[in-house]
Amino acid sequence: MTQQFAVGIDLGGTKTAFGVVDANGQVYERHEIPTIADIGGEELARNTARGALTVIEQVTARGGEVTGIGIGSAGVIGAKGEVITAANVITDWSGVPLAHIISEETGLPTYAVNDVHAHALGESWAGAAAEAPSSLLVAFGTGVGGGYISQGEPLKGAHFLAGHVGHFSSPLALDIPCPCGGTGHLEAVAAGPAIHRRYLATGGDASSPDTKDVAARARAGEQKAIDAIEFAARAAGIALGDLVNILNPHVLVLSGGVVNLGDLWLPIVEKEFRAAALGQAKETPLVAAQLGSDAPIIGAATLIPNFLER
Repeated sequence: MTQQFAVGIDLGGTKTAFGVVDANGQVYERHEIPTIADIGGEELARNTARGALTVIEQVTARGGEVTGIGIGSAGVIGAKGEVITAANVITDWSGVPLAHIISEETGLPTYAVNDVHAHALGESWAGAAAEAPSSLLVAFGTGVGGGYISQGEPLKGAHFLAGHVGHFSSPLALDIPCPCGGTGHLEAVAAGPAIHRRYLATGGDASSPDTKDVAARARAGEQKAIDAIEFAARAAGIALGDLVNILNPHVLVLSGGVVNLGDLWLPIVEKEFRAAALGQAKETPLVAAQLGSDAPIIGAATLIPNFLER
């Protein structure tokens, strides 16, 4: 019997990653191309399809069969895999019928969700939350996003906006502008760039180029750098406690580059989380994501109907 696979795609603002996924969540035939963000949304979708065809040909050459394509994409993604709205990172991305174009170009059924939803699906299926009936993944990176998975299905909401956990109010973000254009949101104080902004705003060395440098200064004992990271960690922990009170997942998964701050960040996050969580929610396991950059590729594969049962 011919072995069957899915193609999972992680379509971001700067790069697009492809992987061939089997029914056990293993990734093969990885491939990556730059996301040419300024060529126009529909042309970008067609270029993504060409990247998918590259890995499909590799599978076919080895005697396998690709049954469908799943995509985790930047933007708010609708029920038919269309981009409803998106930030301006990708030119003319809003309104693009992403799944339809890629299906048309490849001849394969294609499905799409938001990239963080795909990330959460991957960790839920084959990663840190694989044994849990429900999980909440929160990613702290360039921005802050999340995905709640219950019985293998992502919570999308009435307008497919569920998971925008970076954009609810934080008590530590009062009057602080958020990159989304709002004010007072979690992302304004807990995302990676927010740590750097906080460091500079509180009198840190103006020559510091980025958050990575702030982390190095903190590890060397510089107090202003330590304070900037701890401030972000407090905001993150409070927010996680609030989210667990609302959603009550079986496990809470932390992902994103900020998590790599490790002992500079995590103990304070956990302390604030336990303080903010109510009752038995305080016992919710707090775990690190396991799948790294493969998570959205693996998660996207779960979008293909019946793939996991093949």
